[in-house]
Amino acid sequence: MMREPLRRAWRMPTIRRLAVIVVLVLAYQVWLGVQAAGKVGPDVGDERDARGRFAVDVELDFPPERYHILELQKHGRIAGTTGKTVHLRSVSPAGVDALAHQYWIARIGTSTRS
Repeated sequence: MMREPLRRAWRMPTIRRLAVIVVLVLAYQVWLGVQAAGKVGPDVGDERDARGRFAVDVELDFPPERYHILELQKHGRIAGTTGKTVHLRSVSPAGVDALAHQYWIARIGTSTRS
């Protein structure tokens, strides 16, 4: 009874295209989540301040441009850059998680700057 309307809907090319797009978006989100786990160093967040925030070094595979700096500023204060590394201060655990989901970030480690 319920199968006939579903079969009829599935025959429509628009419905099939939408289903393919939904599957692709879900697969991309799963991939982002899986690869994010390997980006964050094991010692990130060990040295927290009174507010529970910490400093991190965000490594890119390329020199950061204005866009990347502006995106990183959403999650902490820019303390400077060294080559392909951006030094961030006052980053929350949620900020590290959000940064790790950015495909253009190669690695997040504990800050080497004092």
